[in-house]
Amino acid sequence: MTKISQLSQILYKQNSIPPGKNRRELMIVDMQKLNTQKIHCFNCTGTCCTYSANSMQITPIEAFEIILSLEVTNENLLEIKTKLLQNIKDYRLDHEIFLGKKNISHLRKTYTCPFFTPGSKGCTIKKDLKPYGCLGFNPRIENDNGGLCTSNTEILEVRQSQFRDLELWANNYLKKEFNLDWEKCEIPKAVLLLLEKMF
Repeated sequence: MTKISQLSQILYKQNSIPPGKNRRELMIVDMQKLNTQKIHCFNCTGTCCTYSANSMQITPIEAFEIILSLEVTNENLLEIKTKLLQNIKDYRLDHEIFLGKKNISHLRKTYTCPFFTPGSKGCTIKKDLKPYGCLGFNPRIENDNGGLCTSNTEILEVRQSQFRDLELWANNYLKKEFNLDWEKCEIPKAVLLLLEKMF
């Protein structure tokens, strides 16, 4: 049994965390509803996925589910890690800018997601395993091209309240199991940090 399948067993079977698709169902249904109104991302240049607007940060469980989507194996591990490292370097995500003691935070940097492919393909992460923030951020009018895209915060809040305790447990489990010292970080960093601990 691989490390990924062992972790899946612990998270989803032993601890009854619903699969990614179940935890994203509200957002997927909302996207499908918009699609029937011809409001979708298919013709967009990827504004929310590129450095022009993207500063998405994810939790450990979201990073793990991206790893599931990538179907990481010993054969493709080096290629994936190299791609993530290059993305981190290109957008200087390895250099944090501290905003001062008063703010107690770091500057959120923009970057192009390493899993975004320009053109009709767009995001290469399976819909059932996408980060919640990505899945919930959609256009509100036809042929918007990223101009008026927003998050449906109502649906995101309902989703979060439904799974808060289970996801808190999952995030704490992953943090403890792999000695992770972050709550959220940029997609390439989160996935790479978890991969490096797992393999």
